[in-house]
Amino acid sequence: MITPAYHLGGFHPGFMDGLADLTAAALDGTIYQQAYAKIAPRPQDWPAFVQKTKIMDQAFTGWTAEQVRAIAAPALVVVGDSDIVTPEHAVELFRLFGGGASGDEVGLPPSQLAILPGTTHLSIMDRAAWLVPIVEEFLAVSPVK
Repeated sequence: MITPAYHLGGFHPGFMDGLADLTAAALDGTIYQQAYAKIAPRPQDWPAFVQKTKIMDQAFTGWTAEQVRAIAAPALVVVGDSDIVTPEHAVELFRLFGGGASGDEVGLPPSQLAILPGTTHLSIMDRAAWLVPIVEEFLAVSPVK
């Protein structure tokens, strides 16, 4: 999970403000549009992408802690230290997946947490050199079934 929020309170304050009025034109030339143009197979679909993302974001109401705890699969929770999701929320989510105890005393949990330094929501895409070994080690310890 990269930049996960399981409820709206996990985002930095104000992140969702003004979402209803957001337009693709307002984001033209921003780092978001530039990142999209760099990887999108059809950069001209930027307005449709913004609209679909708005709809998805506005529909998100989150999940309860009980719903997250009920997930049996191990999770690798990855966020940047300056991401759209707060580091505190990432730690909270990690704990819901069974993390947060002293591994030296009780052993490592199957879930893991990675908070990447100097990393934002968008620059996390530039951290492949860091993420590949982290993901490989996670999958080696907690293989997907």
